[in-house]
Amino acid sequence: MFNTILVHPLFNLLALIYAVVPGHDFGLAVIVLTALVRFALWPVITKQLHSQRAMQELAPEVAKVRVKAKGDKTLESKLLMELYKEKEISPFASLIPLIVQLPLLLALFVVLKDIIKPGEIAHLVYSPLRNFSAIKAVLDNSQAFKPTLFGIINLAKPNLVLALIAAGTQYFQAKQLMPKNADRSTQAVNSATTIIFPILTGLIALSLPAALPLYWIVTSGIALVQQRMILQRDVVEMEATK
Repeated sequence: MFNTILVHPLFNLLALIYAVVPGHDFGLAVIVLTALVRFALWPVITKQLHSQRAMQELAPEVAKVRVKAKGDKTLESKLLMELYKEKEISPFASLIPLIVQLPLLLALFVVLKDIIKPGEIAHLVYSPLRNFSAIKAVLDNSQAFKPTLFGIINLAKPNLVLALIAAGTQYFQAKQLMPKNADRSTQAVNSATTIIFPILTGLIALSLPAALPLYWIVTSGIALVQQRMILQRDVVEMEATK
């Protein structure tokens, strides 16, 4: 069911984009598809960022509650629930948009992993798309499909440059979301996480076809712009209410 509802439609959307983009450049098709998915998720991600921002602004008061509870977890939970209720904030609000995103992002991951395999296009492409000349050429001869970015980078194999860029864009994306008013211990954890996850991303990207780090790069690049727009708007709105 997962393949039928998400993977196959995304696979064919990518095939369609590949058939119509200039030069039938596979890398450009990946960039366009990733951007379309990211923009389709824009309202969901916006809601998630608003929730994260609200929780970050509440961090100093959460720290005070924990000091007041003096290690009593039952009391701490009670006080935190009272605080969230008072501020009309749900600590789980940011998880719901994330849960909505995951199936689609996982499907996109599967698509990018599978489409570069010989014969997959013929196996999964929908009948109407078989009439496009670029798709027909691939169906007639699988060697006609060139999984490259601008005809230079082979996206079917790992690529050091794209892996490093993917790690870098994720670092800046995570750094942009770091709360500035957190206590020292929280800041230390956030700083470590901001460094560790991009390193892991880079290492993982080096073991995967370069189409996947290209997807991460585009996603993180759009996320940087989206986060900046949303967070700046939140700051302006908060200043206006003071």
